[in-house]
Amino acid sequence: MIHKFQWKILLIFLIVFRIGYSGGLNYSSKDLFPVHHDMVDACEFWVKIFSKYHTNEYVIHDSKKLGLIYEVVKWGELDESKMDDPFTSEQKKYFKNRMNYYEGILTGMAAVYPDTVKMNGEQKKLFRKLKGFKSKNDILEATGRLRVQKGQKNKFLQGLEISGRYMPYLKEIFTKHGLPEELTVLPHVESSFNYKAYSSAGAAGIWQFTRGTGDLYLNISYEIDERLDPIMATEAAAKLLKHNYKELGSWPLAITAYNHGLYGMKQAVRKLNTMEMNTIINKYRSRYFKFASKNFYCEFIAALHIVQNYEQYFPNVNLEPPIQYKEYPLPHYIKYETLSEYLKIEKEQFKKYNPALRVSVYNNSKLIPKGYRLKLPLHISADELMAEIPKTAYSSDQKESRYYRIRYGDTLSDIARKFGTSVSTLLSLNNLSNEHYIRRGMTIRIPDKAEAPVVLAAAPEENILKQEEPIHQDIIAEEDTVQEEEDMTISEELVYAEPEEETELALFFGLTEPFAAESTITAPAPPQTNGRNLSDLEIEFIRQAHPATGYIRVEPEETLGHYSDWLQIKTQSIRNWNNLSFRTPIRLKQKLKLVFENVTPDEFNSMRLEYHRGIEEDFFLNYEITDTQTYQVKKGDNLWYLCNYVYNLPYWLIVDYNEDIDFESLKPGDTLIIPNVKAKKP
Repeated sequence: MIHKFQWKILLIFLIVFRIGYSGGLNYSSKDLFPVHHDMVDACEFWVKIFSKYHTNEYVIHDSKKLGLIYEVVKWGELDESKMDDPFTSEQKKYFKNRMNYYEGILTGMAAVYPDTVKMNGEQKKLFRKLKGFKSKNDILEATGRLRVQKGQKNKFLQGLEISGRYMPYLKEIFTKHGLPEELTVLPHVESSFNYKAYSSAGAAGIWQFTRGTGDLYLNISYEIDERLDPIMATEAAAKLLKHNYKELGSWPLAITAYNHGLYGMKQAVRKLNTMEMNTIINKYRSRYFKFASKNFYCEFIAALHIVQNYEQYFPNVNLEPPIQYKEYPLPHYIKYETLSEYLKIEKEQFKKYNPALRVSVYNNSKLIPKGYRLKLPLHISADELMAEIPKTAYSSDQKESRYYRIRYGDTLSDIARKFGTSVSTLLSLNNLSNEHYIRRGMTIRIPDKAEAPVVLAAAPEENILKQEEPIHQDIIAEEDTVQEEEDMTISEELVYAEPEEETELALFFGLTEPFAAESTITAPAPPQTNGRNLSDLEIEFIRQAHPATGYIRVEPEETLGHYSDWLQIKTQSIRNWNNLSFRTPIRLKQKLKLVFENVTPDEFNSMRLEYHRGIEEDFFLNYEITDTQTYQVKKGDNLWYLCNYVYNLPYWLIVDYNEDIDFESLKPGDTLIIPNVKAKKP
């Protein structure tokens, strides 16, 4: 007979194992963020990565059974300036050899298993670590799961210190949205709270929003990128996580969707008919649900545990005090230099308080926009100082962008003389490192005719594209129509189809780029132009059409939403002009008909150019191209997969290096040129 007290004990036991067993992990709200006992090893592995091993320590481990650590290699002395550096060629070679070494031990061990007497000393030593290996196949499968993870302790500590600057605001925002404040530790996983963080694939800020996702919640323009403002980006992150939770119904799933995508997690739930995170991690098979996505929730749990017990792991940490600021909405457009002068604030401090302002504002290509909520230190008497700024320093309009398309025989010296400017100014405006690094067809920015302040309510200057070298616009007959192309919708089966053979090596290097299969260095990279050839941004006009009407080709990173914004019309109008149903996606290089009812073609071109220039400038401010390699396309490959899961590069960069490739019709055996990139030092 079971007594009442025993029933209570049994009930507690069942509840614990129902919501999960978290082992030695100590954090709040375990009912919201459960950890199944099968996930404890992974969570504790990430605790070690974040709090024990520095960025000069490399952990060789099993990518599935993370509790199995083969070796920890210390590489030289700790150098904070190198903590974000990718693996060097020397390191790749060394760790490849070490993995071959362990692969040999495992293979030899499997050959004699289960007869441990026949194992040699190395095999016996390793065999004692193999918990849960029950067969020869278990051991052989482990040979394909060897992986190297770079430690993150000093980087996590740095992020912990910086988090003090923003954490009160983050918690306030999440509380306002009715969300658990535990979610505010996610930037530790995403970016180590580095608001300047910019991935080679184009994700930015502490929450690592891509442009596509960021556009849903934030203002991202040529002047402003709110992804870089931790407080603004947190508002967006709260909305996205809230939406994920509403759609998925559990925080483990919603958090994983932040990395893997809402659609991907819905597909996992549907295929396995379960909401259990542990089951999905262990049983869900998808080409895209790989190591990073499988471990994202466990990394979150590890970060949460460390943050809530930070004195145990970082006893001498000095959290930065919360940033204190006042906001001042700007009544007009104004130059950064003018504000800096009258407010008596240094550039670095100005940037610290206003991280959303882009480089175009600081190099005087653009004015700080009207309505922008300027953030200032509390000690600055904004009202008094702003009152001293003369009205002539303000403008009622933004500076228009002026561009010039480089022709055969042009030099920067020639262009500078033509437009009454200097080579150094052109280099600065276009982020060029050398005046010889230009090429025919490249579109560069030209400075304004005068550097004097723009008079309030003055008419905008005429766009240089009209005056000198307009973007080439082909004229086609009015009766010409777009050839109807077969609608291609990417079905779930196609997107998530398993490849015939894995295109990634089992060898992964931390959270950096993997080795790409069958890749060889073929040629040095072209000169660093810090801006791709935008000659494809053309309009083919229909003759005598009123209002102006023409056709464009869809470029990487463009959506119907962008065209809608640039044309100042509804998206449905574009669908109607092109006979596109509501759910029909647009494709790279697809021909689209546009009608310029509310803006001129020049205005549309200018906004389109600025959009692409902004993307490219962000990339080249943070990365440089070192050389190139080739990749042989395999069955199941597509551009999205290669960019996101093999090379971690933006679409436009790979497309630019493969202008002759039709990415909608990739075939096994096609050869792609892939640029190799490395991060620039801050």
